[in-house]
Amino acid sequence: MRTSITTRGTRLAAVTVAFGALFGAHSASAQTAVVDLNVTLSPVTLLYYFSTVNVTVPSSAMAGMLCGSGTVGTIYNASAANCDMGATGVLNATGSGTGLTANGAIGANPGGTSGAAVPLTLQNVWAVRAIGGTSTSTTVTIALGASTTLTRASGTETIVISAPTVSTAPSVSGSGTTAVTFADPGLVTAQQGNVGLILNMTAATAAGVYSTTTAATGDSNYT
Repeated sequence: MRTSITTRGTRLAAVTVAFGALFGAHSASAQTAVVDLNVTLSPVTLLYYFSTVNVTVPSSAMAGMLCGSGTVGTIYNASAANCDMGATGVLNATGSGTGLTANGAIGANPGGTSGAAVPLTLQNVWAVRAIGGTSTSTTVTIALGASTTLTRASGTETIVISAPTVSTAPSVSGSGTTAVTFADPGLVTAQQGNVGLILNMTAATAAGVYSTTTAATGDSNYT
C-alpha cells in the first residue's frame, strides 16, 4: 500500500480499493456533488459603427426627390429623367406685333425637395450592446465633425452637411434631436440606430464623388 499513497489523489483511490478487498465486493454507489457557480459581469457598453459610409445616389433616386408631385418618367440615359408636372391649367395668352405669348409659369424650383436642404437618412449605421453602469439606460449622441464640406474629386464643387440627428431603428428618419436614450439592450440583440443629415447641394453642379481628404480636418464629418 505504501507505493500507492504518493499524492492526495491516489490515496483516495487506494483506500477505496483496500476497503473493497478487506470487506468483500460491494456494489458501486452514485455520488452527487453540488456546485454553486457565481459569475460576476462588469458593466460594458459597445458601440458598433461604420468608420466610412459610402452613399451612391442613382439618377432615379435623385429624380424621384426633385420631381416632387410630378410623375417621374422613364430614365432615358444614365443621368437624365422626365418630370411630368401634369396639365398647366388655362393659360391666358397675350398678344403683340410679334405674336402670342402664353406663360406656363414653371418656376426655378418647380417641385420636390429643394437641393439646398436635402434630408439624408442613414438607416442602421450604428448599434449598441450594453449592460450595467451607473444607470440601466444608454444615450447615443451625435455632432458634426471637423469637416462639414464634401468636395468633388478633381473639382471645386461642394456639398455641405449640417443638422445631424440620431434615432433608434426601425424609425425611418432622424428624431430631430442630437441625442437618443434607450434601455440597455443586453448582450444578445443590439439596439440599432439611424443618423439623419441635411445636405446643401447648392454648389453641387457636377456629378462625381464628393468627399473630404484635406490634411487639416481629415475625414471627420460626424461623430
